[in-house]
Amino acid sequence: MRFIQIAIEEVIASYKGSLPLSHFLKSFFKSRPKLGSRDRRAISDAVYSYFRLARFVDQPQEHIWPLIHWALEHKVIDNLNLSKIITQLNPQPALPQLDKAFADIPFSDNINRIAWLKSLLTLPKMFIRLRKNSTTIADILKQNNIDFEQPAKDTIALNNGINLANILPEARYVIQDYSSQRSLNAYFERVAGKKPPLNIWDTCSGAGGKMLLIKDRLPESKILCTDIRPRILHNLRERVKTYGHQQVKTTLLDASKSEEVASLKDTFDLVLSDVPCSGSGTWARTPEQFYFFETGSIEKFAALQYSIALNACTQVKPGGHYVYITCSVFKAENEAVVEKLLAANPQLKLIHQELTNGIADGADSMFTAIMQAAE
Repeated sequence: MRFIQIAIEEVIASYKGSLPLSHFLKSFFKSRPKLGSRDRRAISDAVYSYFRLARFVDQPQEHIWPLIHWALEHKVIDNLNLSKIITQLNPQPALPQLDKAFADIPFSDNINRIAWLKSLLTLPKMFIRLRKNSTTIADILKQNNIDFEQPAKDTIALNNGINLANILPEARYVIQDYSSQRSLNAYFERVAGKKPPLNIWDTCSGAGGKMLLIKDRLPESKILCTDIRPRILHNLRERVKTYGHQQVKTTLLDASKSEEVASLKDTFDLVLSDVPCSGSGTWARTPEQFYFFETGSIEKFAALQYSIALNACTQVKPGGHYVYITCSVFKAENEAVVEKLLAANPQLKLIHQELTNGIADGADSMFTAIMQAAE
């Protein structure tokens, strides 16, 4: 067990947050091929638990094993190898102060700070959105003895770590968090029955999760997907091919720059901005981001978000909609940006605003605001 203990301490000491922790661990394990699957599991469990808890104690690197002891006692993790190490070391469990973090930061409506902090101790579920034949997909999972829940007709929740690649047909489902799947429900209700096709701009498309959702719900729509990252747009185009969609165009564009937005020379029925943000609504999946996050960054994100929203809403057709989305739980990135945007654009009317609280569902939390331009 000593070699596992040393590896855990080495990872925690050397990881500085510049890469996703999953990538860092993958590289670490690759450089140590003698580590078996149970060894890797113990190291991963310990390291992830450490970053879930370390922000709740002073001088956390002096409390590695007390924190892991606490995680085992409170069922944050269940790992026999780690339990054996704790028995050998016999540290007193740490006393993480869960109620003090982010005490000075205003939170969005519909989420409680303490409940959110406690939710960070548990890895959310993996969700898939079913594109068609949901009954068939459920039958396949049952045949493969895979446990699942079905919180909605087109949504299945699974335990993390399940590889679906060799079980389900790739084009039949999309891995997408449950809150993300629901983020546009209010918009779809408003445009139900409208004459297609709609002309849509996804300003910060990333790998295209919202685009895929829109195309499945509004297949005749035409979508322009823009982002500042060439590689991620390449990935988006590959996903478009996988799912057989048409009328999806991609181009490099920085929506925070007004001159680049003006170069579009087009207006849209829907402009969607799923903006860069703190990601605080997803930190239960990436606890290292929670640990390394500096609260001063919230203002920087809010400034960037406002510049994107301010530019993007200029491209909405009269009577069209602007949808602003974050995966943040902080008011400064959510309601405050929307309030500022509405004050600067009297032609916009707020018609729907909510934070989808995913805690009870084992999902992420997301904020959505829907605005409509005057006719």
